[in-house]
Amino acid sequence: MPLPAANRLPLRKERDRLTHEGKSFHTRHFTLVTAPTPIVIASEARQSISHPVGAIHESPAPRFSILLSKKTARLAVDRNRIKRITSALLSDLLPSFPPADYMVIPKRSVLNTPHPDLLADLSSLLPKLK
Repeated sequence: MPLPAANRLPLRKERDRLTHEGKSFHTRHFTLVTAPTPIVIASEARQSISHPVGAIHESPAPRFSILLSKKTARLAVDRNRIKRITSALLSDLLPSFPPADYMVIPKRSVLNTPHPDLLADLSSLLPKLK
């Protein structure tokens, strides 16, 4: 199940910021890079009823991006399967994550590991994030 649009992070725009400002956490099956969500000041061009000009607001929802290279899984079929598995895990744990930006880097072992073990592995990071 894909993540809701409010919880997706555009990786092309945010990858450098997450890499330089983020803090990394490692588990057996995942690497998680996290950074605070940047504060956005509403401008006249992006004015809306909920965000008047000059208003400062933060995204209240955690935003995720999944990064996967050909080095991890050579075949596109395997890379897509790893992304689907990771996305399903994140949607299961979505309410538990504090608001921030996250880049999830799954390892190849995700393909051969049962769902409950992966869920426990990703859940073990939650106390470190708060």
